[in-house]
Amino acid sequence: MMDSKIKGLAFCSLVALFATGQAFAHTGVRDKAIAGLASYNGFTITHSCGGGADGVSYPVIGQSALFPFGALTVWKTSTGAVLGRGVDGHAGIDTIMKDHTGAALPDVGINLQVTGYDGGSPFASTFEIFDDKENVQGLLWKDGAMPNNMNAITPFKVTAPKIPDNCISALNVRIGVINYCDVGKNAANDNSGPYKAPKDEFGRRVQNGTAPNSPVFKTIAGGNGDNNRSDWWFTALDGDSTLYNDIDLLQPSYWSTMTVTNPTAHVKDSAGALACPGGATRTISVEPTGAAFDAYLNEANTRGFSKGSSGF
Repeated sequence: MMDSKIKGLAFCSLVALFATGQAFAHTGVRDKAIAGLASYNGFTITHSCGGGADGVSYPVIGQSALFPFGALTVWKTSTGAVLGRGVDGHAGIDTIMKDHTGAALPDVGINLQVTGYDGGSPFASTFEIFDDKENVQGLLWKDGAMPNNMNAITPFKVTAPKIPDNCISALNVRIGVINYCDVGKNAANDNSGPYKAPKDEFGRRVQNGTAPNSPVFKTIAGGNGDNNRSDWWFTALDGDSTLYNDIDLLQPSYWSTMTVTNPTAHVKDSAGALACPGGATRTISVEPTGAAFDAYLNEANTRGFSKGSSGF
């Protein structure tokens, strides 16, 4: 397991983030990105945590995100076939991307460069989770709450890698996202309380917005329902995970995905001849492995939400 650390961020302007873009269902990535360029982006939180024992939804009170970076990644085709593992931009890049003749391309660096933003979300505190080389592996938002009758954006900046293979039209970057709706919870203490009634960054109790005649959430002695401690927006982890193995929380077919488009993709060469196999471009994907979740979204880095035991 890799050593990891956590650090705070400096405040930055968010004007570019809210200029344009589309929202996705559930928790998605706000905008597409372009290979080789910086994207002022964010995760869209479009609903609260639902399914409590009393049928009431609960506010999202924190979020974490794990990006695919470095050795603990897996690269796949559009059909899910594994292209390679542990490709970090310094070795083995030719197993993933080649030119149209099949020749290996030079190492151009295919890692994401991720930066968090302090501010602009319902959560007062934002932290970067990074490895021993200070590469940002993940982000954590906490100390706040998103009321049930609102949506939210948790912002970040990412510089997408260049795509040297012009027969690859897009790279789908799959990101493991967790929306937290209680603190100190794991599978062992579902349906046990008390529910930790959240407050916003000003110390105000969060509005319910769904239950009649209940202006704010109240502590619930019996907890806030089975499997309602968090929403996990990832599934089918490559390799075993000690921490993230509760099948009731794993989504059946969903990753929060940032699509990186390749502006130089083409199927013909300068002479007009077909340059890509089958006469068509292709897409590939990259995602963190199960070991990456255990290494970076562990108790030390998600303190307050996770107890560090199996099933979180």
